[in-house]
Amino acid sequence: MSSALTDPRYTVPPVPAADQGVAWLRASVARFCDGPAHERRRALVVAELAAVDPRTLAGRRGSSPVAVLAEALGLAVAPEDVELVAGCYQPHTAVTPEADDAVARLVEACGGVPDERTANRIGLLVQACAATAALVAGVHPPVPVTRRVAPDGTLVVVDLTDHPFGLGAHACPGREHALAIAGGPTR
Repeated sequence: MSSALTDPRYTVPPVPAADQGVAWLRASVARFCDGPAHERRRALVVAELAAVDPRTLAGRRGSSPVAVLAEALGLAVAPEDVELVAGCYQPHTAVTPEADDAVARLVEACGGVPDERTANRIGLLVQACAATAALVAGVHPPVPVTRRVAPDGTLVVVDLTDHPFGLGAHACPGREHALAIAGGPTR
């Protein structure tokens, strides 16, 4: 069902607006939206990644993907905070108070301004935590499924086995960076 990844009639399941914690993060990242908000937020992610040459990330397998990416982005974050958030990041998972507290600390580590840029920087680290760590461990695909809402309103679970970095508008913008951290080819 890879067509669900490229057909614009299949949308990302919406998340409710929120002003703090993991719910704020979900509501502010490119990952969980479509349309103009997705385009704007994705541009923020692409700009952050453009400042990091993927080749500088290679050969750092002894470090956690979060630590490698955070250092490259010039962020001093606690990987444990990113792990707490990653455990609750997906909208179908419950949020813990510890994860909400971790989001507040990550906002401070990213400059203290809870805006879209900060949210998407945190989102990059969250993706590095779970997906890139799975890639480093040799898990294929590193993210096994994603979700879309079909034109008829039903929730569709999309298998990513044949497209481990996704396709279409929501394809992973950090593919080159993740592969570099995992020690594989970046092109």
